[in-house]
Amino acid sequence: MEPLTQNQTTSKQRLECLMCHYRVNPLDESAFYTFRCNVRAYMDEEFKVWRCPDCQTIHCLDVVDLDRYYAKFPIFQAELTWSYRFIYRKLCSRFTKHGFSQNHLLLDYGCGANGLFVQYLQERGFQNTYGYDPYGPKDGFGDRAILQNGPFDYISLQDVIEHVEDPHELLSELDSLLAPGGYILIGTPDAARLHLNRPNSPDDYNLVHVPYHLHIYTRESLESLGRHQGWEVVDFFNRGYDDTPWFGFNVRTWNAYVSLMDGSVDVVFEPLKLGKAFTSPKFIFYATFGYWLSFYSRMSVMFRKSS
Repeated sequence: MEPLTQNQTTSKQRLECLMCHYRVNPLDESAFYTFRCNVRAYMDEEFKVWRCPDCQTIHCLDVVDLDRYYAKFPIFQAELTWSYRFIYRKLCSRFTKHGFSQNHLLLDYGCGANGLFVQYLQERGFQNTYGYDPYGPKDGFGDRAILQNGPFDYISLQDVIEHVEDPHELLSELDSLLAPGGYILIGTPDAARLHLNRPNSPDDYNLVHVPYHLHIYTRESLESLGRHQGWEVVDFFNRGYDDTPWFGFNVRTWNAYVSLMDGSVDVVFEPLKLGKAFTSPKFIFYATFGYWLSFYSRMSVMFRKSS
């Protein structure tokens, strides 16, 4: 079968909210918002999203051939640089806060083709760390045999759940991989904090991230998904791990940088053009004060499986 061409979708649409089963009227144009893709290879393509009026979950309307879009996913080309090491320190601390040590087994599910967080942890002496990504190379992190190293004491699921069609199926699989008494940290955008009427703002379109993000959840709906697996909520973080008070290391800065360049998320994973960035008063402002002007548009929930 030939790959889908620009703006071509299958006939299937996501018209029913998978959380509360509200059904949107496909003929009601006022229910939909149009966003362009923020990946450079597909920036001329647009997609519609809608927000469930009952539970606030956001859904991407059209079902597309995702294999085509992941073939040019920019994060798969990223390398473990000093900036990643800096922000991964904060992500690691969210696990060590709940007892994670070098003796424990950790799985980074959805680690990307290069497993940057896995690389970081192994550099820090956490040798019992594994990574798996369904879109990774079959002779690398895409090898499902990696999952046989479990059960795992800790699972990291960062920016993954919004990419899957059926969250119940994913979390059920992860429950089978998680040891009794184990912890799973799920990081994802917070639908309640996103503005769908600002499609040209990277503060919003980078998190709506069509067509890769299929469903975006609120804190309430995410915690409900975890409790459905029998997990206990033990911690909540109202920021992404890349949102820090240090100069330049906050989400508003990254989005100002994207806006200053070509508007694509690709620029975040390429060599930084700081010379150009520091000519922008807006960039310098957010690099200095962006942490305190956060939209709190990303969240993480730490769950614990019963013993």
